[in-house]
Amino acid sequence: MCRALVPFACLCLPALAQPRPGDVFREYHYTSGMIVEFDAGSQRKDPKAIQRRSISQRERALDIWDLEDAERAEISLEFWGGHPGTSDQKLRANGGQWIQIPQIKGTPADPRCYYRTLPGTVTAPIPISSLKEGRNIFEFRAGPQVCHSIDWGIYKIYSYTVRIYYNASKPRPDGRIVSPRAGGAIGDMPVIEAEATGSPATPGKTEFTPGPVSKVEFVGLYDDFNWEGDGVSRQWHYQTDQGQLRRHIGTALDAPYKATWDNRWVPDQADVVRLSARITSVHGITYMTPAVDVRLARKDRSVKIYRAVNIPEVFGVRIGRRLTCSLPIADDPSIATEAKMVLSTWAGNHADAIGFNDKKVVDRVGKDDYYSYDMVKFDPKILKRGDNQFFVFSDTKEHTVEINWPGPAVLLEFRGRR
Repeated sequence: MCRALVPFACLCLPALAQPRPGDVFREYHYTSGMIVEFDAGSQRKDPKAIQRRSISQRERALDIWDLEDAERAEISLEFWGGHPGTSDQKLRANGGQWIQIPQIKGTPADPRCYYRTLPGTVTAPIPISSLKEGRNIFEFRAGPQVCHSIDWGIYKIYSYTVRIYYNASKPRPDGRIVSPRAGGAIGDMPVIEAEATGSPATPGKTEFTPGPVSKVEFVGLYDDFNWEGDGVSRQWHYQTDQGQLRRHIGTALDAPYKATWDNRWVPDQADVVRLSARITSVHGITYMTPAVDVRLARKDRSVKIYRAVNIPEVFGVRIGRRLTCSLPIADDPSIATEAKMVLSTWAGNHADAIGFNDKKVVDRVGKDDYYSYDMVKFDPKILKRGDNQFFVFSDTKEHTVEINWPGPAVLLEFRGRR
């Protein structure tokens, strides 16, 4: 049962940021993971818990060496939400004000009551005044569980990135998307190309000069499965792993800067697709180019996405438990030529059966005590027009199989124009 435990106004946190076209920035990565655990004094007195809490309360140091021309900053987290209901998930820099870690969007009740994993796209602003050139100290903390409590408030940071944004006077690389052209159309497997150049040397500032181009990373804004885990389906789609881009369009390291986008399972788009390139110099300054708007126009096939509804809070199973959610399909799956199930899990390899309408699609997906995003092919004939039931079952006595927000989705391919 869904419960609004606190007014949502109390949870309205700074909007998820991330770079946008025109931004100039530099990134600093902290790549050691950490468990963050609530310490209530009397809570969980066993020696291992005490040791974990001691480790989680350590200060984490990150060197930042370029704040010249800086105008704002943010921190981006690769983040497992931990035990449902864990409150006061906060961080601070250099002993400054505690900053709330943003939560997922679109949940019918308190977002902290749902399983969630956000691989690099949960982002909170940091006051630029709280940072300094040199060593910066970051701290994280957790509070008690406010729902579904097992008396164990805990979450995990796999890594974090501090991103410094600069004003227009900052020397930077430059470039633009040259193919496809604005207003044009793309089909499946399009080649995206950019022009990219470095910047001339700045006297006396060799270490901060952008210099030659190191890499060009192509990204797109479009509607898709929510690979970011934040509940937003139309956005600049990518994940990060130890601060490095994953699940983006592609990366080019040498001129001509181009990448082939494997968009065969990106659903048909009602709106335009926006394309941009993140051009990074050898000294780490990145410039995100103006966006180019194009249409996705397939000639002989169509891909539709269908998203789950009625997602349970604590969508997890173990020791003989089975849970379901609904997945409505407005079209006729019997004429689909191929089907894919897409979902995000944590400890998903502890499952024993995952499927639809009491028919198993796969025994298990994912990894042991880690998050995973999986796309699994299955027979579309097990689906029906109307309401379908997704289910997950596990008999494990190990860690719960967690289905992350926003739940599973189905992609169906139809041949011919629809």
